[in-house]
Amino acid sequence: MILLAVVLAVVIFLAGDSLTPVNVAVDGNPFLRAFGQLGILYIIALFVERSLEVLIKAWRQGGKSRLEEEKVQAAEEGRAAADSKLQEYRAGTQKRALLLGLTFGFMVSLSGVRLLGTIFELGGGTPPLQQAVFQFTDVVLTAGLIGGGSATIHELMALIDDFLKISRRSVKGS
Repeated sequence: MILLAVVLAVVIFLAGDSLTPVNVAVDGNPFLRAFGQLGILYIIALFVERSLEVLIKAWRQGGKSRLEEEKVQAAEEGRAAADSKLQEYRAGTQKRALLLGLTFGFMVSLSGVRLLGTIFELGGGTPPLQQAVFQFTDVVLTAGLIGGGSATIHELMALIDDFLKISRRSVKGS
């Protein structure tokens, strides 16, 4: 993972302005742009989740089925060991799915679909190192959101929506 982060940082620093994010067509209010971008990330996360489901099932289903069958056929004293093997296999599958999801998230984020770059605009006078750090952070954050799945993005959208509703009520009450 550290090697991946270093390689990613070097790519972003060397590519500079060619790694510009794809912007949502909502101008003006940064909250609306963030909501629009979160909606796009939510849809992408759904695609990534479904792709992962298919890939993981094709890759790991045979081993899972074999271990489940061993558990069923095991005698009472061997059932705990078989169950332990099955749980270990499932944990390995979850780990692989998370790493593959993060990899897909990095690929999507490097292709230009990002969150922070659509909300914040760096001026022309921003130092190149600061721009590279910002882009690196944007890529990593977006990859994590996509890799974390659609539920994470949905919760974030609900949190922002609740905040906006509370803000509107307090403005109307003033």
